[in-house]
Amino acid sequence: MESNRDEAERCIGIALAAAKANQPDKARRFLEKAQRLYPSPRVRVLLDSLNKNEQSANCQSQSRESTNPQFKKMSGSFPSANGEVGGEAPKGYTQDQVLAVQRVKQCKDYYEILGVNREASDEDLKKAYRKLALKFHPDKNHAPGATEAFKGNVHVYSNGRMRYTYHQRQDRREHQGDGGLGLFVQLMPILILIIVSALSQMMVSSPPYSLSHRPSVGHTHRRVTEHLKVVYYVSENFADEYTGTNLKNVEKSVEEDYIANLRNNCWKEKQQKEGLLYRARYFGDSDLYRRAQSMGTPSCSRLSDVQALHG
Repeated sequence: MESNRDEAERCIGIALAAAKANQPDKARRFLEKAQRLYPSPRVRVLLDSLNKNEQSANCQSQSRESTNPQFKKMSGSFPSANGEVGGEAPKGYTQDQVLAVQRVKQCKDYYEILGVNREASDEDLKKAYRKLALKFHPDKNHAPGATEAFKGNVHVYSNGRMRYTYHQRQDRREHQGDGGLGLFVQLMPILILIIVSALSQMMVSSPPYSLSHRPSVGHTHRRVTEHLKVVYYVSENFADEYTGTNLKNVEKSVEEDYIANLRNNCWKEKQQKEGLLYRARYFGDSDLYRRAQSMGTPSCSRLSDVQALHG
């Protein structure tokens, strides 16, 4: 509204200059424009003063109007652009226009303002908007609050976003109003993932062997694979359950796990040896260097032997 107020003050200044230049029509136009932009009692008083002076000089010629003392008095009585004048002369409006403005202010949502339901088509929305815009246009409706109602209505439908800005937000409020149900729907994918993961773990059986002695799972009986002679441990009833092809498959898995462990341990041993050699060179420690050089890598040696046999 502040930008409208500044523009209204500018129009008032132009109107005052026009009145002094004996241009009442121009003065009236700019005063009416100022009233539309920023209604104030001061502008109404200026319009009334202009109308009275024009009526008194209606029968005089254009040249005599410029020297008419009464018109000069009227022009001189105009306040400055920043002045204030008391008194209020209401602009004409009907009771129906006042009631229409009150109805718009009491509406709960934008669809109610336009007088359509939420399922209305875009064409129905446009028609309702045009009808309401004409009804509340400042040039046709001078009722108090009509300008604000017109601007609010324009904002409702501007750029065709009304259906989204209101309809979608209303839907979100309804979903949020569901409370626990909405939260449950949002958490449903996570719950399903947890349940499926738990079931998968339950369905996957643990291997029937261990590469080390593990009494906690019953793997206490020592066995050796036929091919690579890898030691592994099984339960008491292992020999009854695994024979023939099943036993070969188990021993193959044992040897593959054993080789994977050797690779991992070999990498660790090499990293440790290289780390000591780096420290010895960095600090110039000959004793540490000799110890690093003599450090063995048993897992790497065993891995080489196993790979020779496995290959």
